[in-house]
Amino acid sequence: MIASRILKGAVLVAGMLALALPAAAQPKEGVLAKVKREGVLKVCYAQVTPDSYKDPRTGQWTGVFVDLINELASWMKVKVEPVEVQFGTAPLSLNRGDCDLFGASLLYNAPRALEINFVRPFAAKGINGVVSKEKAGRFKKIEDLNDPSVTIAVQAGSRDHEVSQRIFPKAKLLALQSQTDLAVFDSVRRGDADIAFANGITIRWWTKVQGNDWAVPAFDADFSTQQNGWAIRYGDSDWKDFLDSFAAWIVANNKAAELYDSYLSRTSLFDTKK
Repeated sequence: MIASRILKGAVLVAGMLALALPAAAQPKEGVLAKVKREGVLKVCYAQVTPDSYKDPRTGQWTGVFVDLINELASWMKVKVEPVEVQFGTAPLSLNRGDCDLFGASLLYNAPRALEINFVRPFAAKGINGVVSKEKAGRFKKIEDLNDPSVTIAVQAGSRDHEVSQRIFPKAKLLALQSQTDLAVFDSVRRGDADIAFANGITIRWWTKVQGNDWAVPAFDADFSTQQNGWAIRYGDSDWKDFLDSFAAWIVANNKAAELYDSYLSRTSLFDTKK
């Protein structure tokens, strides 16, 4: 009798466990499945030229990486929901789930890679500096910047910020909480900084635009070249594989290079005509 009751109890417990285990063991929904189910791709953007920036006339996001995101969304048949962030808070925004993907141009460095998972890169950029024409030729080589008498302006949280701290520790660093990378150039015009860092391709374009003839690139060649692309949270292999494959398609078809050439051949990044 007692043995029979024990057996029935064991069967009952086993049955309850059998019902409970499938639900408990069910894997968490990945980003790819969620995006397909909801039909919405949430993309974090920080403003950097010419990759992802807002047209001041319309408030619409535009740029090389924005066009690539829109191409991805078109293939996926989903809607893009932009989320504006700063470079300094990009890893936090991504990891707490504000977006499914950081879709601006994120340049690789090890501190960032400890926090977020870089998608396969499809471009690379070096750093250069903006200086006033009066100070053209002051810096003969990169090492000249590592001096206490030199003030370097950067966009806070950017690749340029990290590089400056690492290889120019003696220089005075002016880390500006600016909405765009172009805004830091004004610190040189005002005399607050001796040089302002940004991507070399951006500086070579910007110094040729009408109204910016007071400034010139600091160096003939860029330095500290790093690959750039998108990033996601760690722990989602399906989403990573999917985006890596799309990035490989971008590289195979030279899409990023063609878009860079298109944007940087314009007299204004806010015009659609070259």
